[in-house]
Amino acid sequence: MLFSPNTRIQSTQHQSSSVLGKETIVLNYEAGNYYELNEVGGFIWSLLQAGQELSVQRIKEQLLEEFDVDESVCQQELMLFLGNLFDENLIEIKA
Repeated sequence: MLFSPNTRIQSTQHQSSSVLGKETIVLNYEAGNYYELNEVGGFIWSLLQAGQELSVQRIKEQLLEEFDVDESVCQQELMLFLGNLFDENLIEIKA
């Protein structure tokens, strides 16, 4: 899945998550799978859990403010991470 900076995404309804130390655990009810997210993944997930639609650009801006990371690396890793979340039906694209 390719996301543009203006793509708006939101977490799906059929999941639950919990923070354990610096890791976030996400459970997909439909698939019966759980996922362990590192600190950065957990940060992104916490933004999505606020219950609002976010643009990919806004998520990237938040990451750049929070973490010391090169913008091009941030962009590349964010796209990969969001693609994985989408493939696992943990996020959805909003119109």
